[in-house]
Amino acid sequence: MNEIEVLNYYQLAFVANAIYCLTFAALIFITFRLIRFQRENNANTLGKVLVTIFGLCTVFFGYNVFSYLYNSQLAQSYRLSELLSNGAELSEVTKSYIDFTGYSVADSWPPAFMPEPAALVFIITFAVMVVAGVWVNLSKD
Repeated sequence: MNEIEVLNYYQLAFVANAIYCLTFAALIFITFRLIRFQRENNANTLGKVLVTIFGLCTVFFGYNVFSYLYNSQLAQSYRLSELLSNGAELSEVTKSYIDFTGYSVADSWPPAFMPEPAALVFIITFAVMVVAGVWVNLSKD
């Protein structure tokens, strides 16, 4: 595999991830609408459990999307640095990408199921908002 093939392969992966991110954004919207609906209608325990399950499934989907993105970024850097270590000529843009991510062949294959720290904070915050929005009385009264 040469440089352009690696770049094209991962560009397609990033396009797929963009579609997953749009789906995640739509699921976030639906989750918060469900939380609002169950609160306005004073839902029973079964309704709260179902909304919580749906919300936590959305959280898990987001975790997968962010993990896939982070893994793709590191894997692209890994593959490109692998080409560089095998003596292939790479463009300056590609070399700067490897430097920017800071991930190379020496780091071994990237972790498969771990998002970057900022995404992890977002996912944890979203999970707390889902659970608190359903089960905690958030009114000022």
